[in-house]
Amino acid sequence: MSHQLSEGSLQVIMNGGVYDKPVMQVLGSKKIQGSGANERFRLLVSDGKHSHSFAMLATQLNDKLISGELSDYSVVQIDRFVTSVLKNTGKGEKRVMIILDLTIVAPGSEVGKKLGNPQTWTEESAAASTTSTPAPTPRPVAATPKPQMAATAPANLDSSLLSSQMTHPIASLSPYQNKWVIKARVMNKSSIRTWNNARGEGKLFSMDLCDESGEIRATAFKNECDKFYDLIQIDKVYFISRCQLKTANKQYTSLKNDYEMTFTANTVVAECIDDPGSVPSVKYDFIAINDITSKTPDSLLDVVGVCKSASDVQELTAKSTGKLLKKREVTLVDNSGGAVVLTLWGEEAEKFDGSTHPVIAVKGARLAEFNGSKSLSCLASTMLRLNPDEPHAHKLRGWYDNGGADMDLVNISARAGGYSGGSSEWITFSEAEARQLGSGDKGDYFSLLGVLTYTFSDNAVYKACPQEQCNKKLVDLENGLFRCEKCNREYPNYKYRILLSANVSDPTGDQRITAFNESAEGMLGKPAIEIGTMFENDKTAYTQMFEGIKFKSFVFKFRTKMETYNDEARLKTTVMNVQPIDYKDANTKLISSIKSITGIEV
Repeated sequence: MSHQLSEGSLQVIMNGGVYDKPVMQVLGSKKIQGSGANERFRLLVSDGKHSHSFAMLATQLNDKLISGELSDYSVVQIDRFVTSVLKNTGKGEKRVMIILDLTIVAPGSEVGKKLGNPQTWTEESAAASTTSTPAPTPRPVAATPKPQMAATAPANLDSSLLSSQMTHPIASLSPYQNKWVIKARVMNKSSIRTWNNARGEGKLFSMDLCDESGEIRATAFKNECDKFYDLIQIDKVYFISRCQLKTANKQYTSLKNDYEMTFTANTVVAECIDDPGSVPSVKYDFIAINDITSKTPDSLLDVVGVCKSASDVQELTAKSTGKLLKKREVTLVDNSGGAVVLTLWGEEAEKFDGSTHPVIAVKGARLAEFNGSKSLSCLASTMLRLNPDEPHAHKLRGWYDNGGADMDLVNISARAGGYSGGSSEWITFSEAEARQLGSGDKGDYFSLLGVLTYTFSDNAVYKACPQEQCNKKLVDLENGLFRCEKCNREYPNYKYRILLSANVSDPTGDQRITAFNESAEGMLGKPAIEIGTMFENDKTAYTQMFEGIKFKSFVFKFRTKMETYNDEARLKTTVMNVQPIDYKDANTKLISSIKSITGIEV
């Protein structure tokens, strides 16, 4: 079978022209830098008339080459590409074609030979060719408009510099070139962080940028931090030039780039208002939750899952700094049948609402391991998106809403908190006591099938600060206003919150427990606003609601920790999660327990 190549297309492309979807043959490949997910490969490509070895494969296409799907002699249609002019040490400049997307027309094993008699393309050969024969006519495509600068760009930015230069793909950047302009979308931006040590003090913020070819981390320090922080906004597209490039520190970023950028006093930034939609948004490399078990601790992973459950916000003090930290544990599930706990911190933890079971896409969460269980934790650089417009997210939404919510799941964070279903071990109060859970420096978690034997309803409802990130109990000023001591403000309104104390029993013992808002709502079966309204207006119905849940069984996920009050040590047990009993799961665990005790098959 003969294959028609786009003869002359290389000459058009290497002269900076545009050629729509040329068909070429791959004659060879060579690894040029990086390792693992950051490998880069250079291809020798031919259009039948010329061959050129400065074609770079975008990293998202590496799998095609590594798997052998793309091999020598393969005929491909190059669906998307960009070109960039790089400095070729001692030899002037060199134009590189970066292949962003391609379709394999025929595998190399089928073609089996070089097509035509291509000659190596050089600028000299191109010049000679143009004097003897007319240049081939490229396929017609729409003209590419010149980039325009945002009218709101600060006056001190030299936007004419940016508009007069061709933009470079992020994948082509290296420390060996200094004249470049990128057109990139801001995927993520950190808050301003400060430091103070023996070498001085300062501040910085960082951002993650992407274009069609790849992604890169950029950091601005001190003066540049002040200059650019308010200008640069998440999800907007900017032209950026004159940054310093250096080798990336992989300890702090999961981005697939061997380099990172640092803003300097000469850095130029201007917003792009001309077709910013042509630049893609966040780039993910999702891993199925069940596959997380094979990853090593401290890996940075991209995960997408549905929020099955979420704990209340917890407060703890960092031992190293003494700072008060806030965290929330969210359990993610996906259609691989896995469940994993993701820990949110700070403002992100306070603002998170898992009541609608949102789909969460996470980029760059750190993997932790403790007592054989694995969980994920957000870092300052982690990107979190709720219900993103992304194919994997849409697929999971459909799966969860059409039976996935009731699927039997294997929780790889069974001993780390959050979700209490799947393979999580259930123990009794006597076993928890025998294991001395709660006696260590850190709180211990365990799951238990128990019965609510008593609830303390008198002080279960309180009026809290209406601010979304604050749940402080308000002081009634008895003049129509309520004061929040934490926010140092007065409000005419409030929100209801639940703080429920109760006794939970099982056949081996009982324990006084505390359940905060979401967990208490799960036991009472009603939202806090409805419970609060009932408390204010219908005390009889309110009392009956609490009586109605007595002797009701749940599967509890507890956190227990020995704490000291007035020089007296007490075991404080908090409900992290509560679920109605899944009797199929409960019977499976009961049968397994009987087998282990008696050795008899049931």
